[in-house]
Amino acid sequence: MKSLIKMTLVSSAIVLALVGCNEKKSTDANADKAKITTDAQKEAYALGSSFASYMKGNLDQNQIKTDADYVISGFAETYRGASQQTEEEVKTILDGFGQRLQAETKARIEKESKENTEAGDKFRADFAKQDGVKKTDSGLLYKIVQEGSGRHPTADDTVIVHYTGTLTDGRKFDSSYDRGETATFPLNGVIKGWTEGIQLIGVGGKIKLVLPPDLAYGSQSMPGQGQNAAIGPDSTLVFEVELLGIDDQNQDQQKPKAKLTN
Repeated sequence: MKSLIKMTLVSSAIVLALVGCNEKKSTDANADKAKITTDAQKEAYALGSSFASYMKGNLDQNQIKTDADYVISGFAETYRGASQQTEEEVKTILDGFGQRLQAETKARIEKESKENTEAGDKFRADFAKQDGVKKTDSGLLYKIVQEGSGRHPTADDTVIVHYTGTLTDGRKFDSSYDRGETATFPLNGVIKGWTEGIQLIGVGGKIKLVLPPDLAYGSQSMPGQGQNAAIGPDSTLVFEVELLGIDDQNQDQQKPKAKLTN
């Protein structure tokens, strides 16, 4: 956590400076853009851009918010050798900052876990009452929309599917349909609910799966990608899946661009 904080503070300055987050600066989007002409300038800018992309992801994922003006000032003044804080002061402050962030993160995760558990329990209870819904010994809930006329896959098979994954509130976190391509992956390399659930239908079949947390990601959190929602701790996940085929020729196919692997 400490090293992340140190890198975050330094790189936040780069991020904020590059994307123009300092609200006191001109509102003209092009006013403060650097003029890049030489190879050395291109290399330096690329380095800053790389830091910005990487650290913005870390800042967003860790939900770290700081005062933009002071972050930039701390970076710039220290870089020029004119820091208003000694190295010892910086270390002490960052140690305290790290402890505060850890406490806040723990409290946030516990709150999200409690909310997700309650929402998941209610959703599964309601879903279980619907016509055609069945429950396996593991706790997996499913509804076969179409049985499929082809053979059923085993856990050792590589399957070809189309699917959509949503949270209990309906927000989508992944979809092969949105990517415009099917997903191909070995059933023994994905989350438990999928390994079990996809074996319940034959090729050409469709199924709706409702996975309790222990058959999905448990207490883990998965960051959102693009417009897709993040998966919080202890989330119940809902999948609608079409089994399009079994890839007998390529049992070692790459895993899908999806939040399905363990």
